Amino acid sequence: VGELLWLCKQWYQRRVRGFKFNANMPDGPKICGGCNKGIVGKWVTGLDQVWHHGCFTCVSCSRVVSPTESFYEKDGKPDCFDCRGAPKVFTCSVCNQQISGTRLIHLDKNFHYGCKSCKTCNKAFTADDHDKIKITAAGDFVCC
Repeated sequence: VGELLWLCKQWYQRRVRGFKFNANMPDGPKICGGCNKGIVGKWVTGLDQVWHHGCFTCVSCSRVVSPTESFYEKDGKPDCFDCRGAPKVFTCSVCNQQISGTRLIHLDKNFHYGCKSCKTCNKAFTADDHDKIKITAAGDFVCC
């Protein structure tokens, strides 16, 4: 009976609500992360909570944030890119390619770790070297 109930719950989640079953979602009554009222019918998930679609709004401009839209988090609420701006894209000052992930920063310049190497031993840096890297007064990067 338990497996049948689980299968019925999955079918209900997919067909009636239009969302996939999420094993991390609490069973039982759903409480909206925005208005703290019970949810009956469709909901959206975001920021590890369930929300009425109309309650999943930008904390800055009150616009409803689409469940497929990227957003920031501010005090446990969504904050849209229109209000805070899309994430800044950094370009490596050595290879002029976009940097995704971690980067080295010196003054107003950004670098891929692998695009900079130690002035002393010529070893290319990795993100694991971060705490060992020192920048001399002349602006040279050194690790040894």
